[in-house]
Amino acid sequence: MIFGDLSACVFVDDQELPEYAAVVSSTPMENRITCWIASEEGKKFGVRWMNATEQSWGIQAAVSIDGVHCARQTVRPSWVGMKDCTHWGNASFTKDFMFSNLELTDDDSMLGDQSSNDIGQIVLKVETGEYTKVQVVDHGISRTRTFRVRESKVHERSKKSCAHRVVFGEEVPRQTNHRPSRSISRTVFRPDHRPMTVFVFKYTRLDILQAMGVAPLTPKDSSEEEANDHEDEIEIIDGPYEPSSLPLNAVKPRIRRLEMKLQRLRAQLASEDRKPSCIDGVSRQQQTAMEVIDLTED
Repeated sequence: MIFGDLSACVFVDDQELPEYAAVVSSTPMENRITCWIASEEGKKFGVRWMNATEQSWGIQAAVSIDGVHCARQTVRPSWVGMKDCTHWGNASFTKDFMFSNLELTDDDSMLGDQSSNDIGQIVLKVETGEYTKVQVVDHGISRTRTFRVRESKVHERSKKSCAHRVVFGEEVPRQTNHRPSRSISRTVFRPDHRPMTVFVFKYTRLDILQAMGVAPLTPKDSSEEEANDHEDEIEIIDGPYEPSSLPLNAVKPRIRRLEMKLQRLRAQLASEDRKPSCIDGVSRQQQTAMEVIDLTED
């Protein structure tokens, strides 16, 4: 996503993830750009941001994931370049960002849990301001931040379109050198009156984005599509009930294909009522809520 001289993306294996249904909104306090990306369970990822033009002020970028503050990066005036953020860390170790499955529960005691509100969002806040360096004495003792993040279950009605959350990987130790006391320079950043720029990446599985009408359907080979269509046909025959001859491991995938086909048909019908518009050169589409129909029988 791009706003002015700033841009940001989420990447996996050093490849930018496609962005869908980008929307721009502005107030006197902030410019907010929101989009959807497709997440994949078990994939590590990073947040990348760039500044394209020299400016007379400093820039500070802060990354939050699922409501957890993860990193802050500050650059001097006139800086032009790119920064990556791929992990949470302290002076002793780092933990990589990774998409994981979101565990749901029907326990109503979890319904009012406010800690789940930010799950499914990667947020980058970019501020401008005064950038200065000050001299301080480093006594060779590193400050260690404690890592606290809840990864408990979430009520199923709280996150209807969210299938993933972010977890933090195994601890990777940092190399620490105990040095004698010495004078070093530290950065001091004071935000100014300019509006903040906020990039919001909402994430979930690709098939859910497709069912919502946010992401396009994945192209398929015509012969494969025809074969699937024939396989999904339901034949009604008069006479006594006979159990299916299909093995159990073949029934479940077929049920899933039928569910996805029904979701695609519902999304196709709903798309007739949507009219795409354009905001600041960014394509915008309304989002259609997904309804999952359970076709299995007890």
